[in-house]
Amino acid sequence: MKAFLTGAALLALTAQGAVADPTVLRFTPLTQSGTAAYDDFYKPWSDKVNAVAPDALKLDIREGSTIANITNVYERVKQDVTHIGFTLFNYVAGKFPLAEVAALPFVADNAEQGTVALWRLYKSGMLDAEFDEVRPLMLIALPQSLLHLAKPPKTLQDLSGLRIIGATQMTALSAKYLGTQAITLSSPEVYTAILRGTADGAILSWNTYFSFKTGEVTSYHVDAPLGTAAGMLFMSRKTYDSLSPEAKHALDVNSGEEASRAWGKWWDGDNEKGRQAAKHDPKHTVVTLDPAMHAQWSKKLDGAIDEWAKSRPNIDKAMAEYRRLVAEVKAGK
Repeated sequence: MKAFLTGAALLALTAQGAVADPTVLRFTPLTQSGTAAYDDFYKPWSDKVNAVAPDALKLDIREGSTIANITNVYERVKQDVTHIGFTLFNYVAGKFPLAEVAALPFVADNAEQGTVALWRLYKSGMLDAEFDEVRPLMLIALPQSLLHLAKPPKTLQDLSGLRIIGATQMTALSAKYLGTQAITLSSPEVYTAILRGTADGAILSWNTYFSFKTGEVTSYHVDAPLGTAAGMLFMSRKTYDSLSPEAKHALDVNSGEEASRAWGKWWDGDNEKGRQAAKHDPKHTVVTLDPAMHAQWSKKLDGAIDEWAKSRPNIDKAMAEYRRLVAEVKAGK
């Protein structure tokens, strides 16, 4: 009898120990340890997810761009090369025409406002056709871009003759409708272009002041909301659907509107670091538009928005709803 009990006890212990390993999802935030985005946001977020159900889900952060980069991460996630990724909609050509509404100039004042409005637009169902392949864990409307110049312009009323880089369709059109010669280059290419004199400035957010060394090649900054980019932290729907309820819960409680709001706040904080650095550097000049000039530039960029919208069927409804949702967020709702 004693031997039987001992054997039964051993069988019970063996059964208890035969717990399945947690599902491991590769997470590619396209940055690495030592950067503010990784250390202050992506790593803490990953740790929070891992703490919810450690026996069911583990996120494995893959730093840098070894297994995916900003131009191919959407496809790499669909192919399960990586499972959770970060991308901007403008890098997924033609897939997210309505979601890019969060890139509009002169609408949201900051990333938090634009981000929350974008998430609510997504939850309205208006963007369902665009998100048929992937499930966004968080959405983001990056901080508004502004005009960085290598030297002061002759006048803000007339910027003709300047060669200005716009890294996205929206910011390139903003450069065009402000009367400059628009140049389309990626954000990492801005530093070299201005340094070599092939461009006079760029329309980028303050986030690039340090990360892409914008502050080293420009000294005059017109702090006006000239458009931005929008994107997401996402995974494929088929991968999400294959997870256990416990694993889904670990992701769900760290996703959605409030998680997106926190992401927007992080971007705003990082953006403010660049702004304050320029304001406190005697080599730099930061100007804002007076009400009359603000109205003038906003009217000019109405043309940029109209041209941007022409290639986007059904964008009018999305723009109207996004503007309404931004106003709702600004009102504290």
